[in-house]
Amino acid sequence: MKITKSTGASMIKYFHNQVLLKTEKLLVSYLVRQARRNMAEYARELYAAVSRKMGITEPKPFNASSGWLQRFKKRNKITNINIGGEEASADRVEAREFPPFLREIMEEGQYTDDQVFNMDESGLFWKKLPSKTFVVKNASKIRGRKLQKERITVLFTTNASGTCKLKISVIHTARKPHAYKSMDMTKLNVHWLTARKAWMFSALSLSWFDDCFVPDVKKFCEQQNVPFKILLLLDNAPGHSPLLLDRHPNVKVVFLPPNTTSILQPMDQELICNVKAAFSTKKFKLLNDYTNTREELRNLSDTTTDSKSEDDEDQQLAEQKIFFKQFWRIFNIKKAVDFLVEAWDQLSVATVRHAWRHVLQGIPAVRQSQSVTGEVQTVAVAVDLAREAAQSVTAAGFSETTNDDILEVIRDPDVTTDEMVDDDDVSEEAGGASSQEEHRLSHSNVRGAIECIEKVKLLLSDDPDANRYEIFTTQLLQTMEPYFKVYHDNINTSRQQNITEFFARNPPQLAQASDSDRGRDSDDDFEGFVREALTSVDDSDGDSPEGQ
Repeated sequence: MKITKSTGASMIKYFHNQVLLKTEKLLVSYLVRQARRNMAEYARELYAAVSRKMGITEPKPFNASSGWLQRFKKRNKITNINIGGEEASADRVEAREFPPFLREIMEEGQYTDDQVFNMDESGLFWKKLPSKTFVVKNASKIRGRKLQKERITVLFTTNASGTCKLKISVIHTARKPHAYKSMDMTKLNVHWLTARKAWMFSALSLSWFDDCFVPDVKKFCEQQNVPFKILLLLDNAPGHSPLLLDRHPNVKVVFLPPNTTSILQPMDQELICNVKAAFSTKKFKLLNDYTNTREELRNLSDTTTDSKSEDDEDQQLAEQKIFFKQFWRIFNIKKAVDFLVEAWDQLSVATVRHAWRHVLQGIPAVRQSQSVTGEVQTVAVAVDLAREAAQSVTAAGFSETTNDDILEVIRDPDVTTDEMVDDDDVSEEAGGASSQEEHRLSHSNVRGAIECIEKVKLLLSDDPDANRYEIFTTQLLQTMEPYFKVYHDNINTSRQQNITEFFARNPPQLAQASDSDRGRDSDDDFEGFVREALTSVDDSDGDSPEGQ
């Protein structure tokens, strides 16, 4: 480059705004999970959170202008997500129009309440504690404080009659956590699914449908002598694949209108909150039982830390470190899952049927004439019970717990910007050598993806709209460009390994000249060796990389 470069040329360097690069990365991740807020507002908040995290007190100005939004969409190939937000009035209109539409589908297909199901997933920080507790207030001083950010996603499914609450599914980052080391993961009290960040995504929704939902609901129909003809209601979250619409001939999938889940979706009508509140109650009771058996913690009072001396604070902090380190060994992911299953099983039929009242409004009264057992469990009562359980814990700060604190613990967060940044840091810290090995991208997988792209192009090649096909294939190839590079790099690396391995297997040997050859130059022997080496490399060059 130095030889060919003109002496008058100058080197141009672009200094990118690292805060903005990090912001855009997290914003794309947020859009994949949930697009429910005004993106310009969220982008500005996220930019400020990233700046704080990076220790930049005066970052470059960023206004999330309309021009930046368009460039952001173009850079990240975002074409099917409305990032400007939607009117709340439109949600109400859609919510009013959907029940009559659903009623027509049920009457036409002759679906009974036993055959109509709804599934919804919800995130859960299963180790999270109320914000007023001592351990949370002193989070910056306690090692392992990010344990409270340990998140799982739980999938809840029930039918409209309340007679079938399917086995819940749990999405975790690990295929087999240490707490389950001696157990068969296919024989748990839940369906165990894995994802890198414990989030639902489209491919995983297909796996859940094929391996969890269909077998479970088919078994229910056989046991109850109900025809295997199912209507499944889902929200239109990005993690639910559109391929579910015609995935199974006996299951009709209907997506709820956008931004109506809080109004219509049965699982959002108190059911998930009830389960989470009951889960928190069990967690706090376990914590209380544990503190009562720890003699060294009985001297801890619930007075504020302001009235304590510095030595008292240090002593209390040391005791809390020991206590929570030992408690988290007892309250592991297996114990948390067991608590979730117990809370799910405790939901009454009356509570489930009450949650379906909005989406099934207008259904003839004869359809609702089945006897209902149990009382409707309200969220208010469940939260009160969780608060009382938290206040009974003798560790510092728990006695100050309020209902708002409980709601903060159990809510399925529309992730705040600070939590988004922290979550990304946790995933990077957890991505050690073992995690990288578990998620290694093999050459055969990359090649298989490229072959799938070629099949997609072939399947759509008969599109009568040539311009539409051309635009699609161009964008598809541009999107796959990073993986094309990975594929070529793998090929080049493999070829380099071929010659290296050859010399490792066939190290050069000193020539043993015969009496008749002693007068010949040793260069002839070396040339013969090099010729043999190059011939062997050429012969092996056509082999597949994974065969080496």
